[in-house]
Amino acid sequence: MEFSDFIAPFDAASFRTQYYGKLPLHIPRNGNSRPSLLPWSRFNAVLAITPYWNEDTLKVYFKSRAALRENYCDTTDLRAGVSAPVNPAKVKALMGLGASLVANHVHRVCPEVGTVANMLEHEFAARVAANVYCSFKGVQAFQTHFDLHDVFAVQAEGEKVWRVYESRADSPVLPLPPGDEIEKWLTESRGHLLFEVHMQPGDILYLPRGQYHDALTGSQASLHVTFGVSPATGLALFKLLENAVTQESAFRAYLPDARRETELRERLGTLAERIKAVMTAPAFAIDVLNHQRDLTRAPANYELPAQTRPSWYSVGRRAHLARRDNGFAVVFDGGEIPVGASYPTVEWILRQRLFSMDDAAARQPSVDRAELRRDLELLTRAGILVETEMQQ
Repeated sequence: MEFSDFIAPFDAASFRTQYYGKLPLHIPRNGNSRPSLLPWSRFNAVLAITPYWNEDTLKVYFKSRAALRENYCDTTDLRAGVSAPVNPAKVKALMGLGASLVANHVHRVCPEVGTVANMLEHEFAARVAANVYCSFKGVQAFQTHFDLHDVFAVQAEGEKVWRVYESRADSPVLPLPPGDEIEKWLTESRGHLLFEVHMQPGDILYLPRGQYHDALTGSQASLHVTFGVSPATGLALFKLLENAVTQESAFRAYLPDARRETELRERLGTLAERIKAVMTAPAFAIDVLNHQRDLTRAPANYELPAQTRPSWYSVGRRAHLARRDNGFAVVFDGGEIPVGASYPTVEWILRQRLFSMDDAAARQPSVDRAELRRDLELLTRAGILVETEMQQ
């Protein structure tokens, strides 16, 4: 699936320039032959994968309040640190009273949903989680709220009325605490109604992060899937920066006593200049690229019964990876070989006695296989790696 297929009949390029991260958008199916993403029969089959469902992966809500785990899980003889398994009979009884279900991370156990999640991850260089919401006639599972990520809500079965408000939180990253006071504040701060939409099967509603909204189930039971899209934020740079400068003695050194204000100010100024140099260098851009790639997860594809014969390598010459502001290089007694985004894998390779190509790629799942293969060829030509045979 391509993003253009997913968002049809709306134009993908227009969405990118006019709506993504900016404005909410309702995309009606308009007679498109888009099949139901998750029909009732398929959702029932997914819920039947009982080992997956526990107090963390399945939530039950009644009148906007989360049910206590003992009301829908088995908690007898539960070991410490183990999530309580769901009791389907208890869940069914609560649904009979009008409770709503939230099935979290369905993409892990439903390949159809996982395919869409994986496509969105690659499209937006983001981590994507898919949750399913099941509610019944006239039920409002959640009061007005906003999410900490962008949302693509896909109506799978039934109908749901969504109300989108004009207010939008400023790039939120922390969840609000539950309680009546917070709900009152959200209601008072949501602003005027921006639009109301009756979602039909196949419709998509896009909400940028922080957009205030709520939803009410229509005249029949409703099932919809939300894809939460979470690209990297600037906060991720702090960890990347820490990893980048840890090898520099100036950052490992003790700071001056803060009571010696002039000395401390001078040291902080020096470190700040170095931080700016590191963050604006090509090597750091590679770190950001790798971090964004790591947010996307490769789908499981075992391709059985095919069996790939591995290519084995051993290290033939001593070498080490060097990080410089302008990039990364493998340094050995015969010179240097520049490497790019595959440098974490190359660094791992240089510490091995024997490894296979597939094993190396698995250490950095987001690595570009063509780029890694090119780097291995360069290292092999230099005699740093030696293609070998694995003894059976």
